[in-house]
Amino acid sequence: MTIMVPTEVVDFPPWTGSIKGLPENLYVRGTLPPDLCKKGLGIVGSRRISPYGIRVLRELLYFLKGTDLIIISGFTVGTDSHAHELALGAGCSTVAVMPCGCDIVHPSTNKELYKRIVGGGGAVVSEFEDGFKPQKWTYPKRNRIIAALSKVLLVVEASLNSGSMITSSFASKYRRKIFSVPGDIYTERSAGTNKLIAEGAEIYLSPGQIIREMGVVTSETPGSDTVVPANRIPINESDVLSILKEKSLNFDDLSTGTGIPAPVLNRVLVGMMLKNLISEKEGVYHVL
Repeated sequence: MTIMVPTEVVDFPPWTGSIKGLPENLYVRGTLPPDLCKKGLGIVGSRRISPYGIRVLRELLYFLKGTDLIIISGFTVGTDSHAHELALGAGCSTVAVMPCGCDIVHPSTNKELYKRIVGGGGAVVSEFEDGFKPQKWTYPKRNRIIAALSKVLLVVEASLNSGSMITSSFASKYRRKIFSVPGDIYTERSAGTNKLIAEGAEIYLSPGQIIREMGVVTSETPGSDTVVPANRIPINESDVLSILKEKSLNFDDLSTGTGIPAPVLNRVLVGMMLKNLISEKEGVYHVL
């Protein structure tokens, strides 16, 4: 599927230095933010992102809302799509790096997300000219662009032989700071992130680490205990279920409808998904 929006050709950001193997130009649709060198946060992870991974991203973007950080990811289903969606919801700019011409919406199910990125002050970029279709070998090339554009890379979930591990390898080669989210040692999609930590990546434990590393000022400052304890407010899962039975809603509408602060609601929803009470698809929650 293609989107009829003008494509521009721009010089590859010069601040990336003398890294060999990068293209001289990028094809761009939308607006490529000028401060990628200072504000670019790459986020990668599993296409089969778990509720745990979603919780990590939702909490991080909650505390990054209103900042001028630029979230960079690969537009694929799973972690990439959640990163872009949550960035837009937090008022952050976001850049989607494609494994094909940037006139092609791939995957096609992300058509609306594509429109929101391009129309919301962000950009869709590629080293491939319009009309170039994705191929198996173009994904690793896309991954090196994500690493090169990012000041810091966050790996949320990754199996050992995944694209996220390829991205982290390039990030290490390009001397980028890498944060890796620890996970269950018996879970395949945490094998890669745990390996990165064992090899020297910084273990990701709270949004405060990203905030300090990126040097941004936020309206919400996480303390040592980033997540607001759920026992500070009365939570009734049946109330959430009642609302969702009437109408499936996204996170922001649920927070407004229940009056539950975002960090707490995030914990409640993850718990309900683990109990198979609700499911989440493209940011909208449904009763099972």
